[in-house]
Formats: sequence, structure tokens, C-alpha cells
Amino acid sequence: MDLNIAGKVALVTGGTQGIGFACARTLLNEGCKVAIASRTPANVESALETLRSGGSDVIGVAADCTTKVGIARVVAETTGSLGPVEIAIFNVDSGTKGDFMDIDDEVMDLANKNNLMAFGWFVRAVVPSMKQQQWGRILTIGTNSVKEPHRELARAAQNAYRVGALALSKTLSAELGPDGITVNTLGTGAIETDQFKRVFTKIAEERGSTYEEHIANRVSQWPVRRMGQPEDMANAAAFLCSDLAGFITGQVLVVDGGNIKSLQ
Repeated sequence: MDLNIAGKVALVTGGTQGIGFACARTLLNEGCKVAIASRTPANVESALETLRSGGSDVIGVAADCTTKVGIARVVAETTGSLGPVEIAIFNVDSGTKGDFMDIDDEVMDLANKNNLMAFGWFVRAVVPSMKQQQWGRILTIGTNSVKEPHRELARAAQNAYRVGALALSKTLSAELGPDGITVNTLGTGAIETDQFKRVFTKIAEERGSTYEEHIANRVSQWPVRRMGQPEDMANAAAFLCSDLAGFITGQVLVVDGGNIKSLQ
């Protein structure tokens, strides 16, 4: 199926590993020109080495995309090297984790900045050129906690502010729809990234089992009985960022193998 996005300029923050890297690689395979961003220069160089192995049209920028300055720099460098951003995927660290009674106001402020405020700064940076072209795709890599807040994982601040980001996304979909710009969210389920493995290896060890045993038990209770892979998220992302998804906006698509039990 032709997604009709070959030649489009895509920017993926957090694009050097995990889900972000998979999104960047999938968009490159669809013929997009892609910019990836990460705070760590070494990660940027390593990811570029892999992505460029096929002669792909990709650049990397070392910048913190939870800050206004970092976002402005990434958008400016992408525009200067590849052209105006047409596909924008917002994917950043959600902030310090913890139960609500164990975290302080600084942790809550950080979650607000990373998940909500930075998303707003990102939108303001990419939307002007999208409006000029009367076409754009904005996608946030979120979490299934917007449907069913985490209980097994201590994510109090993230549970609160990622719902806020989802509400902003829904609001923006109405504001930007007349300009041919869609705004959607992907809800991450159990996706087997390196970070996921680290977190659940620790949980398994605390419960006296191995990572493999813990995962096997979890997966046995899901409708689709396997772990999600970064490519599962990337394939959904590519579709939502495509020409084919022009009538889909203001939505959250949970990619979790049917794990979430809620209807809405």
C-alpha cells in the first residue's frame, strides 16, 4: 500500500533508539526525508550510521526537545537541511517516575514540562510552515495510561500530564483541521524496547523470577499473546502520518495487543 508520503520531510524527536528510531526507519523506508533528534550526540551519531547504511536522506541533531531552545534548534536545522517539516513526531522522556506520595512538586513540574508544555512548544514551532502548505501531520508517542492509568508502574506524574497532552491534542485537532493538519496520539502498550527490558527485569527480580518468566506470564493473559515490538508502533505511526489518514484526527490509537480492557 502506497502511503503517498515519499519526499515528505519528517522530524522525529527521541529518534535514536526504541520506538522513535523505529518510526524514523519506517518513514525512511516510505521515502521520507527524516531528521532525528536526541540529547546525546553519541546516540545521534550511532543512529545515523545505521540509518544511512542504505544511503537514506537523513540528518541528526543533538538537542533537548523538552526545551524551547532545543525544539527551535531542531526545527531550524531540519528546515535548513531538508525543507519545512511536514510530519512531526513528538517523542520525549516523560520525566522522573514515582508514586504520588513519594514525589515532590519539582517532579510534577518536570512531568508538566516534558509531556505537556514541550508538546505545545513543538506544535508552535512546526505549525506555521504546515499552514503554508495546507498539509501536516502531528503525532505524539504517548502511553496506554491515558486510557487506563498505570497501577503496576509508579507513574503518578506521567498519568496526570499525559492526559493533559491528550486533551491539548484533541483541542488542536479542531483548531488545525481546517488547514489540512491532523493531530493524533499513539498509546504505547508493552513494547519491548531496551528501556522496557530494564524496567521489567528489575520488577521480575524483585518478585523472584526472571524477565523471561515474568513476560511469559503477562503475555499469556493478552488477546495477542506476544510482546509488542517498536516496529508495531512505527507501522501505526507511518499510517497516521500518511496521506491515507487525512480524515483521522484528534484520536488516540492504543497499540497494546488488546491488553487494555476499557471501551473508551
